[in-house]
Formats: sequence, C-alpha cells, structure tokens
Amino acid sequence: MKRQFIAGANCPECGQMDKIQRIIDGDRQWMECVACGAEKSLDEKPAEATDALAQPVTLQPGPKK
Repeated sequence: MKRQFIAGANCPECGQMDKIQRIIDGDRQWMECVACGAEKSLDEKPAEATDALAQPVTLQPGPKK
C-alpha cells in the first residue's frame, strides 16, 4: 500500500488543508482525509461530456496594437 499526501488540498468534508492523502493498494486508488476519515474513490471514470458541453471553440486573433 502506497500513501502520498496531496499538498495544498482541502478536505471537502471538514475543510482542513494538507490532510488529504492518495492511497494506492494494488489496482484500487482512493483519497482519504486523515483528520475526519472522509474517503473518495479515484477509480471512477469522469462523466462523459454531453453535446451541449462539447461545442467547438474558434479563437481569432485580436486587433493589433
């Protein structure tokens, strides 16, 4: 089991900073707060983008100064 603290991260449950650690155990990953014990799985895949969010963006140069 490998544990690694995530610098600057705030716990979403208790709000404490620098208490979140990423834990890897075999093929499972999760993050855990050492202050309050809150856990979140990191194995879940992010949600697919919907068509409304996947609109192409065209960038054009601004006027020259």
